[in-house]
Amino acid sequence: MSKVDVYDVVIVGAGICGLITAYKLAHYKLDILVIDMNNEPGWGVSKGHAAIVHVIQLPFKSLKSKLAREGNRELLKICEYLRVRYKKTGALLLAMNLPHLLALLLIYLYLKLNLKGEFKTRIIGRRALRRVEPNISDKVLAAIEVDGYAVIDSFDLIYGLYEFLKINGVHFVFGEKVVRMDFQDDFLRIYTDGGREFLSRYLVNAGGLYADEVVRLLGDYVEFELGKGVMIVFERQVSDRLLSPLTLRPDPKTKGGAVMFTWDGKGLWGPNLRLVRDKNDLSIEESDVNTIISKFSKLIKADPGIPMKAYSGIRPISSINDFIITYSKRSRRIVGILGTESPALTSSPAIARVVLEKLKEAGLELIPREDIVERIVFHRFRDKPECGRGKLICTCNKVTEEEVREAVRRGSRTLQGVMFRTGVCMGVCQGSRCLSEVIEVISDELRVKPSSITLRGGGSWIVKTS
Repeated sequence: MSKVDVYDVVIVGAGICGLITAYKLAHYKLDILVIDMNNEPGWGVSKGHAAIVHVIQLPFKSLKSKLAREGNRELLKICEYLRVRYKKTGALLLAMNLPHLLALLLIYLYLKLNLKGEFKTRIIGRRALRRVEPNISDKVLAAIEVDGYAVIDSFDLIYGLYEFLKINGVHFVFGEKVVRMDFQDDFLRIYTDGGREFLSRYLVNAGGLYADEVVRLLGDYVEFELGKGVMIVFERQVSDRLLSPLTLRPDPKTKGGAVMFTWDGKGLWGPNLRLVRDKNDLSIEESDVNTIISKFSKLIKADPGIPMKAYSGIRPISSINDFIITYSKRSRRIVGILGTESPALTSSPAIARVVLEKLKEAGLELIPREDIVERIVFHRFRDKPECGRGKLICTCNKVTEEEVREAVRRGSRTLQGVMFRTGVCMGVCQGSRCLSEVIEVISDELRVKPSSITLRGGGSWIVKTS
């Protein structure tokens, strides 16, 4: 019989909540394993969001609202420590008509009362608004500005966390799904569909969209609604702040979307929200695109340029429209992070803190480490041309051949993994000019044929062989 590896904590799910939880646990003397069904970290729910660090989440009394405000500044501190790219900004809630204008003062007072001075809030009149954001539509009458927002390079954060965890001794298993769990004395025996078994004293269910299936493996039950949101990426950003239409009847399931931007200056509009039944339904319909453009084009008078691409993500919405962080009914050694819809990215450090508190209450001993190793930064030509090496392979996003090779050396084995790490094939041309050369470089670095390279693993082949 083969030896079974034993861990102090196993985390199911390598999305943002799983990685941040592992990040906090890695600062203690623990043996940690992270298991994810995808081929690389952050390829689940964490892949399809807007990469916005939020402030406002209604209702304010909800757990997700409280944890978002707590996690806001800590997430940016983690970005600074890992040297992840981000930009601080604010949000403008725009009054588009007379009822909005009449309600503006009451909404401002409500926000100021609930934000408790932690995030600055002010009313901006029509004339001043044109000075700070000249591209805003002439139909906008006034706005409420809320500080404390940020736009991050979420892929750099995901891979930065992963690289930090790897060099600090955290183990990973990718491409395998947890299919069974049994209790064995003081341990939980965990089985994957790859035929592997692990023993762990504690388990964290950070399975995101599939956290309900992990719950069912333990004989418990939780049900999610599946909320799909579509985002549109434009050639350029049109404002220095996030622009959102004021609403008098907010939907508790969504913040309503906004005219946003990415950390590297592209426009980002959306999302919408509609319920779906299939966890794999990432399709985008013409009505999704039309709805988003119709809603948000009214807020600006500038041209955002070419709509480069649209993408979608699915959120697991719990039955109470809130995060659920709880012990399993089977054992206090198992903690579940359930219903990780937006703003789970912003909330992730606070979510992880709650998880660690629960693990400690259940008996996990947390002894601080003193031998933490810092992440080695992934340098990019477009950030610091003086650090760039090798031939420029992607002219849209200014990615060099050496960056593509470095992405492979750091663990990416698919085109998608290299794209997320470097930004290659994600510019205006969407890879039409550089795709073939990128595949050649990846295959050369891996020492395999180009026909062996896939988009995201499995049968997602790119090069067809005769």
